[in-house]
Amino acid sequence: MIYITGDTHGTYDVNKIFKLKNALTEDDYLIVLGDFGVCWDNNGEDNKVRNFWNRHKCKVLFIDGNHENFDLLNAYHVSEWHGGKVHSLGKKITHLMRGQVFEIEGKTFFTMGGAASHDCGRGLDDFITDNLDQYHTLDWNAVSKNWNRHLNRDCRIPGRSWWAAEVPNPDEIAEAKANLAAVGNRVDFVLTHTVSSRIYRHLGFSPTEKPWNTGLIEFFDWIEDNVEFEHWWFGHLHQDFVYDKRHTGFYDAIKTV
Repeated sequence: MIYITGDTHGTYDVNKIFKLKNALTEDDYLIVLGDFGVCWDNNGEDNKVRNFWNRHKCKVLFIDGNHENFDLLNAYHVSEWHGGKVHSLGKKITHLMRGQVFEIEGKTFFTMGGAASHDCGRGLDDFITDNLDQYHTLDWNAVSKNWNRHLNRDCRIPGRSWWAAEVPNPDEIAEAKANLAAVGNRVDFVLTHTVSSRIYRHLGFSPTEKPWNTGLIEFFDWIEDNVEFEHWWFGHLHQDFVYDKRHTGFYDAIKTV
């Protein structure tokens, strides 16, 4: 059995898993749609997350969200699993990397993690906006070392509590398009953290509220128009809702595939 659910944020939003009680078995998969939170401080909180999932029998798969430590996550060895690239974080926890197509239990899943954070704070928002044309090329480690002048502005800090890699870069989007083309732009399911512009607008949000996510949203709009899929599942918005018969947002809900 394959189960799908929304953000778990480390151990903060895992109570939903207890709805499954003892239903999960070693043959089951649970897919978390971003903000999984197993890579954050490389210390106590991360160990709590690992210990929680190690107490469950199922295999845990996740796409990345925006609240991940991408320096830690992307340092893991890349291997191939079920047709796509993954990071293995142990026997039970697997990161489904961006722009991949996986075949699991006879179904194909396209995965594209990432999103723009809505809680960066004014200092970081302003800095990113002022340097938008360099977003994917800027030396963010150097920026982080000189960040003290922004600390009084109540914002996240590059390299410590925010990472520019939260948004896919052009190479990742190009790889995603190539992998979709290789399967004839047809998959059973699309798994993402954030969503296309039409769903943002449906919820009353501006899809370009954070300008550094423009390329990702445009890519998702391209998927809407060019890729055949049975259903698109996403997290990020902290709501459980059905947009239409082909799009569903998850937070606390859990669905079986």
